[in-house]
Amino acid sequence: MIAAIRGSVLARGADHVVVETNGVGYKVFVPRHPSRDDVLLHTHQVVREDDESLYGFETREELALFEMLISVSGVGPEGRARDPLRRAASEIAEAIASGDTAVLARAPGVGKKTAERLIVDLKGKIGRVAGLPVTAGALTAEDDAHAALVALGYTSSEAANALRDAPSKGSATTEERLAAALRATGRTVVAGR
Repeated sequence: MIAAIRGSVLARGADHVVVETNGVGYKVFVPRHPSRDDVLLHTHQVVREDDESLYGFETREELALFEMLISVSGVGPEGRARDPLRRAASEIAEAIASGDTAVLARAPGVGKKTAERLIVDLKGKIGRVAGLPVTAGALTAEDDAHAALVALGYTSSEAANALRDAPSKGSATTEERLAAALRATGRTVVAGR
């Protein structure tokens, strides 16, 4: 199996790059074109009876998320798993953890039903992706500040984003965390309301 490839980008196609390494050009399918011509791509190799494909990612987190996505029934590497990764891996992981089908469904080839299947299958498994602690439990379970933000009209992912820079659950009261999250979004707490 080819786990990584380092080399120079010789050509760029709509959904792939050709990376030259030691005189051999490898066609690597990518969600986004690398920003530089000298690259190190973390890869996932798919070998089938009639095809052999290489999928490449600039970070290990993107590769890990891709491999989680293709583990879901009906989600293949050709589009449904690769296309969502045109967005940041952390955004996709957070959408899965918070149950935000709208973010996932914006990817080409991913409709509402596929987005729901991804959430159901991966919500409890998402773990740490792209450096964010994005498990369903870490963001929402028994988090009164998160629940309060949702009750105020925030989506689950907006509430999680607002709480990202707030003090942790153990180091501040719910009210202090809620006030910090509201300040981060530009809103303030009004006493008596």
